[in-house]
Amino acid sequence: MPIRNGVEREMRRSSIFLIALMLAGCGGGGSSGSVTPPVIPPVTGETPGLLTAVSSDSQLLESIRTGFRTALAENAQQRALAATSADAESASGGGGSYTTTYTLEASVDEHDYVKYDGSHLYIAPTRGLDCCFILEDDAESTTAADGALPTTSDDVRSIRILATDPDTAGVSEAGTIPLDDDRTIEGLYIDDGQLATINSTGWWGIWGRAFEEFSTWELQRVGVEIHDVSDPGSPTKSWDMEVEGGFVNSRKVGDLIYLVVRHTPDIPDLIYYTDNEDEIAENEALIDALTIDDVLPKVTVNGVEDVLLEADDCFVTDPNHELAPEERGYPTLTVILAVNVADPGIVRVACYNESVDGLYVSPSAIYLSQAEYTTEDSISGSGTEYKTLVHRFSISAGLDYGGSGKVDGYLSGGSNADFRLNEFQGDLRIVTTTWTGAEGDRWDHQLFVLRKSPTALELETVATLPNATYPESIGKPDEDLYGVRFLGTKVYLVTFERIDPLYVLDLADATDPQFAGELEVTGFSDFLHPIGDDLLLGLGADQDGFVKLELFNVAAIDAPYSLGSISLGEDANWSYSQARYDRHAFTYLADVEGVDRFTVPLTLTYWGDGLGYRREQQLRLFEIRNKDDPTTSSINALGYLSAVNHPGGRWGGSRVRSILHDDAVYYVNDEYVWTAMWNDPFNQTGPH
Repeated sequence: MPIRNGVEREMRRSSIFLIALMLAGCGGGGSSGSVTPPVIPPVTGETPGLLTAVSSDSQLLESIRTGFRTALAENAQQRALAATSADAESASGGGGSYTTTYTLEASVDEHDYVKYDGSHLYIAPTRGLDCCFILEDDAESTTAADGALPTTSDDVRSIRILATDPDTAGVSEAGTIPLDDDRTIEGLYIDDGQLATINSTGWWGIWGRAFEEFSTWELQRVGVEIHDVSDPGSPTKSWDMEVEGGFVNSRKVGDLIYLVVRHTPDIPDLIYYTDNEDEIAENEALIDALTIDDVLPKVTVNGVEDVLLEADDCFVTDPNHELAPEERGYPTLTVILAVNVADPGIVRVACYNESVDGLYVSPSAIYLSQAEYTTEDSISGSGTEYKTLVHRFSISAGLDYGGSGKVDGYLSGGSNADFRLNEFQGDLRIVTTTWTGAEGDRWDHQLFVLRKSPTALELETVATLPNATYPESIGKPDEDLYGVRFLGTKVYLVTFERIDPLYVLDLADATDPQFAGELEVTGFSDFLHPIGDDLLLGLGADQDGFVKLELFNVAAIDAPYSLGSISLGEDANWSYSQARYDRHAFTYLADVEGVDRFTVPLTLTYWGDGLGYRREQQLRLFEIRNKDDPTTSSINALGYLSAVNHPGGRWGGSRVRSILHDDAVYYVNDEYVWTAMWNDPFNQTGPH
């Protein structure tokens, strides 16, 4: 049995699930070292949905065994296809007066390696376990006059705690939290003097091939530690837990962190890629020998190991449901843990034993997306049919399962993929893409509106666009989809091939979405940020590939127009901004002395005859002027800070963040800080 908190489960879950990396839930209490499963009433008066709670150990074991067999068979097929393909090729040739982490949903916090509470900066070291040392000579040569560099070394990796003085843009060392040698920090949360850290033994990201490989999730561990930092000079660890699995993502609402991990049972002698009959037989025997103890992940709380969950905490798909995918069973468990940081303890836990490839959490529900596709020709990719399953779990005491739906296409967009989903007034709006492969028109894009059925655990499609009444395509032929932003009853979409159409869709009537407006400009936007109701800021690239900012007047839904654009780094050979793909790198502070302020990190690269190769990293400062008059609003550049004399390397770091506090600017590059006052950015200090 899982660890209890003196409370026995009164009844089994019949309709809860899990997945949420970004959840917003009301919390439950919990004492140190406890896992307290919620009490979930059975669903009544509704037709069963696609997901069903596991009823026995044997049912979960069979699902995982089937998953291993399917995955190994696919590996063998890919091995054969790779050999065939190789032969063919060889033959043919924020808020308030200071900013916090930028989040998709205002009420759902997101982990990040930099956090700020208005008086202290908390900065986690880089992920690399051997990258973060300073040679003594370098430290002496780059120490700023008014601040010392961190005493990071190759054997002491620590979270830095820096006290800030916004009146002077000053920073000073306040404390550190040392880390174990084999751990890397995935992100932090700070609230009311409690710093929660998420650590892991390995990191593979949320998307891509590594995420799909079941072997990726073997032999990994994820931990959460809670530190009392009310005295930053003497932080103390008050609670910790570690679970078997690989880190996927997390979100925090109120006192609860919702941690998502994936766990593949370790079978030491399993041969992943083989077409040898004897080895296949050995694999079958190993899979058949699996027990429930081999399958379920363990948890260690304050040094005490125990079972994290039981089989009936998990969900699988009902094979008889009309939405059920053709192939079922999966060797990897996706597990959600709800961790209370105010009263430390694990207060909820659940798992899902099917494929997972996307996560979105609104303030009221958790959505899990699951790609489903079939391909007639595995080599050419022709004849592929793309579908996406979506499962809804309401944010309540038990994460009640609220139904599933299916839409055409897939969710793309990398780290910005969750911008393609949005819950509004109970409806889920989704924008998907389908790869057609057709000459001259390779992508189709569609909007779907899903609504929970009143009589069944289903998400019914109540509207699509394009449709028979409005057959116009989203995007011109051969245009892929870049920026997506839902804002109330509107959604803004940016497609691109040679020019940048900005589309505005009117969703005021959720059952009858319509094309409202369209604007063509050069370049495109990956990231869209709303400024009030009438302005939209786009960050992307211009027609020459340089980073571009553009301000749009969207006051009239049917007639958006550009108020002007700025290309960044045209004096360089190339420019790039992490904020195009990582929202945490973008910082926005509204209503400071009558203007809005924002920052964008910029990397500039120079090369050429006699110039060699040179790279500069900057934090560009901008203001939105005349925000209240959208006809005359404009973007104004204020200057920039530079990551000069970066101790970690000649070219600077790959992780960049910024904090604005009144007139102070804090530019974080890796774990080092450069500072300046907003109106005097070139008079900077650092690295600190």
